[in-house]
Amino acid sequence: MLKGQVLSTSIHNQDETVDQTPKAQGSLGRRLLVLTVLFVMLAEIMIFLPSAAAFRSNWLQSRVQAARLAAIAVEVAPDMKVSDEIANRLLATAGVKAVRMERDGITEMILRAPSQNMPYGTVDMRNPSTRRAIIDTCDTLFMPKERFLRILDTMGPNSTDIIDVLVSESDLRDELIAFSIRTLIFSAIISVVSAALIYGALIFVFVRPMRDLSLAMARFQKTPEDPQSVITPSGRRDEIGRAEEDLAKMQNELRAALEQKNRLAALGEAVAKINHDLRNILTSAQLVSDRLATSDDPKVRTMGERLVRAIDRGVALCQSTLRFGKAEEEVPQKQDVDLSQVLSDAMNDACSESCNIEFDNGVGEGVTVSADPDQLYRIILNLMRNAVQAMNGEGKITAKVDIREHSIALTLADTGPGIPQNLRDRLFKPFSASTRKDGSGLGLAIARELARKHGGDVTLVRTGKSGTVFELVLPRGKD
Repeated sequence: MLKGQVLSTSIHNQDETVDQTPKAQGSLGRRLLVLTVLFVMLAEIMIFLPSAAAFRSNWLQSRVQAARLAAIAVEVAPDMKVSDEIANRLLATAGVKAVRMERDGITEMILRAPSQNMPYGTVDMRNPSTRRAIIDTCDTLFMPKERFLRILDTMGPNSTDIIDVLVSESDLRDELIAFSIRTLIFSAIISVVSAALIYGALIFVFVRPMRDLSLAMARFQKTPEDPQSVITPSGRRDEIGRAEEDLAKMQNELRAALEQKNRLAALGEAVAKINHDLRNILTSAQLVSDRLATSDDPKVRTMGERLVRAIDRGVALCQSTLRFGKAEEEVPQKQDVDLSQVLSDAMNDACSESCNIEFDNGVGEGVTVSADPDQLYRIILNLMRNAVQAMNGEGKITAKVDIREHSIALTLADTGPGIPQNLRDRLFKPFSASTRKDGSGLGLAIARELARKHGGDVTLVRTGKSGTVFELVLPRGKD
């Protein structure tokens, strides 16, 4: 009943965690959308500065080109002179404030607007620099100044004449602001569309499958005993598909383990209830069988002895089942134990007077292990008893030891027929690996559990027609 209460409390706590799952899923989707928009906008910003610098260069170049045309118009005029009205119209058309030319080291004014007292900066178009252009663009946009820009360039590709054009930086700034607004609007549209497409793709490819995985785990947490709660893999060949397959495998294994534990719990509870009455019945039967075993009639005595052995096996089976049905074995009370002596004692108890087993104890005196004496005896007795039963009371058992740096490996080899192939995979599972009809299948399971509590293990080394070899590894005792 205690296990049931613990399981119920655990499931209740899991239910409270499951109720919070949809909120986490929704938050993930929102964060994904916001991050997608931010990243796309960041990419647009990184692209914007070079684009704005290119726009600024093109704007300046267009003013130089217009100034060239205005200069040519003045040069073809009589005596290279035009009226103030025409000069103002040429300057307005070109979008500049003044134009000068330098020929053979001589500078002459071509067109001039009414003088204005403002500082000016110089832009040399003959030696373009992308880095300088970006810095000047940021300076124009974010650190506005009331000044002119003096643009220097050549009159043509092969000309040595220099044209000097004066423009208002405020005009350039207005054009850059208009360009920035257009770019911002265009970037926002691209960001929203791109984010929507990327978000939709990620939702379909990643978020939705992850949500399904989360919901599948939540369903399994609520009803692990229901086969319908096990996830059905979608068949995808990517990481999510493999995660689905691994989750399904884990859920099936967990369901099988829960079913087995439930069966064990039910068995333990049932055996505990009938244990008292069964012991009384067996005690009464044992008294009768003891009398029959001492009868003067040989046939009755033989039947009595068989009955005694059968009752003893029944008592042992009940004790093993009850012992294994406990929540856990006691913590080992370790001390240095003489391994050779334990082997001899276990062999004497495992082999009755009627068996014809040769025991070769290859463990010398003085070999000690750090173990609980009673639990070590149970481990070796289970291994010995399995070997004796496998050989039907006739054969040979050989014990050898391998002394390692921090542990001792004991091997027990018999000359029996070997373990059937269909039992090898579940050899250490309780109630499932006995080769005898009256066996409980608990011996090896108990032996491994006790060995692992000591920090060691019991493993099958090999088995076949020539016999079976088990290895017991335990911590080494103090020499």
